[in-house]
Amino acid sequence: MLADLGLLYCALFWGLSFATMKILVEIYPANWLLFLRFSAAAFMIFVFFWRRIMKSWRELLLGGFIVGFMLFAAIAVQTIGLRYISAGRSAFISAVYVLIVPLLIWALRKKFPGWLTLGAACLCVFGMYLLTDDSSGNFSVGFGDFMTFLCAVFFAIQILAITKFTSGKDPITLSFISFVTLTVCALTCSLMFEKPETRLDFGSIYELLFMIIFCSFGCYMVQICSQKYAKPSHAVIIMSLESVFGLLSGIIFLGESLSLRAGIGCVLIFAAVLISEMQSLLKHK
Repeated sequence: MLADLGLLYCALFWGLSFATMKILVEIYPANWLLFLRFSAAAFMIFVFFWRRIMKSWRELLLGGFIVGFMLFAAIAVQTIGLRYISAGRSAFISAVYVLIVPLLIWALRKKFPGWLTLGAACLCVFGMYLLTDDSSGNFSVGFGDFMTFLCAVFFAIQILAITKFTSGKDPITLSFISFVTLTVCALTCSLMFEKPETRLDFGSIYELLFMIIFCSFGCYMVQICSQKYAKPSHAVIIMSLESVFGLLSGIIFLGESLSLRAGIGCVLIFAAVLISEMQSLLKHK
């Protein structure tokens, strides 16, 4: 029960982060915002777990770099996409990574994901069609939609990388190295392509602290601890609620609206996420 509640905490705060990031990207350049967010989170991890990090950082250096780079790519394109689409729309398109993971395993490892997963993928594609369909009835995929879909692809690759590199290793050390890698990538891109905002906007300090403490440092640590005790099938289903909380946060806090057609698309995408996990539940039973 505590593990499930911990994963629900992660889904809730990651969902709320869409509305928060929507506010922050209007103030800070995208890469500079990522630098502020994850440099602070990496510092917090080091303060609390520096003994474990110093003990095992060498064996996880390569894995942490790969995971961190994939995480940077995912969050960077997601942050850019948030400039062009609503928080709720971004949350649901990002949730497609739950479906991409088994398809990548099928392509790379020749392991068939099952008919339920394939059916869920088709349902998800149709849901995305409705979600990205404009009021005139013409299919329309904007720049923000495309960038957010790329985010889902990078997240899927990152999940596979975590599975590969955490086997028998310390996940907290891997988290620290990946956060440091992300920080360096974000700072480099910010200096090359942006004009860094070196002064903090105190009008948004609470939003920034929320992203650092709860959505970066807190959620990542809680997720690691909770997944030690929760069933994997339960874990993925609970964390997929992130998309629902993301949609609700955009409506409640940003006053975003959702058409009936797009709302049906959101429901279909969420249904596809749940259906994709039914196979593992039935197999376990």
